[in-house]
Amino acid sequence: MSKILVFGAGSIGVYLGTKLYAAGHEVTLYGRRKLQSLRDPITINHKLYPLPPRIYQLQGSAYDVILVTTKLYDAQAAAKLIRQHYWHPNLVAFIQNGLVNHQFYADISDYPGFLTVTVFNAYHLQANQISVMESQKGLQVENTEVGQQLVSIFNAAEIRCTVTTEVTQTRCRKLIANAALNALSAIEKKNIGEVMADPHLKQIVDRLILESWQVLSTEHQLPPVAVIQEEIYHLATQVKFHYSSMYQDLISGRRTEIDFLNGLIIELGHKKGIPTPTHCQIYQRICEVESVDHAYSTVALC
Repeated sequence: MSKILVFGAGSIGVYLGTKLYAAGHEVTLYGRRKLQSLRDPITINHKLYPLPPRIYQLQGSAYDVILVTTKLYDAQAAAKLIRQHYWHPNLVAFIQNGLVNHQFYADISDYPGFLTVTVFNAYHLQANQISVMESQKGLQVENTEVGQQLVSIFNAAEIRCTVTTEVTQTRCRKLIANAALNALSAIEKKNIGEVMADPHLKQIVDRLILESWQVLSTEHQLPPVAVIQEEIYHLATQVKFHYSSMYQDLISGRRTEIDFLNGLIIELGHKKGIPTPTHCQIYQRICEVESVDHAYSTVALC
């Protein structure tokens, strides 16, 4: 069994850590606000699990595996802290939500055991309960030796995870889905199923998908936009009762990942000369209600 640190344990981090702990691994959860309010045991989809030990300050212990589940805007700082405190973990996995290459993690991407994981499930932690809505894709990781090791660890703990040889394409497709659904769920205060059931909102979803596809397909080999659209429709049915993480961030007063989703599409579109008017509208609406400053350059592009 492995000694595992879950770094930045929010909804998905607590879920992963708790399942791995139940499978017999030595797990420690590191985080702040959400962790302090949790009680032992915790409920995952109506089943009780013992809560792993928690820490609120980093300690110099040695770990075999580090799972980083921070928001993307904290990921680079997390990489620096891991470099500072933990020199030789066998595996460092960043659970990410957008199209981010290894250069983004420059402080740690030279680790032999570094890899990124793309998440297609939906998670919500509230009042000591975690709701998980699983999709067919579950978690996907690059098909490397360390990727296969992580799949083995996760699957043994009943966490659905598979390898993929199309890492960049997988991230692109997830980015298109997130940029199409997350912000709309937050703005309209609707779950994913309600967004897709509204004819007007569904038209906006379709425009967001098309704009994202037009931007990303110039550089990455993607299937036709109709295929991407059907994939997102199918994914939406699997997580139809889920309120997006961006909605959860807004109602909790936390910063969202809009800069790494719709904001990224806007910036890439600007560089390629491809207009993204629908993304700009969505981006500006989130900026109006979010209580943090965003990059002026992105706002100016709209």
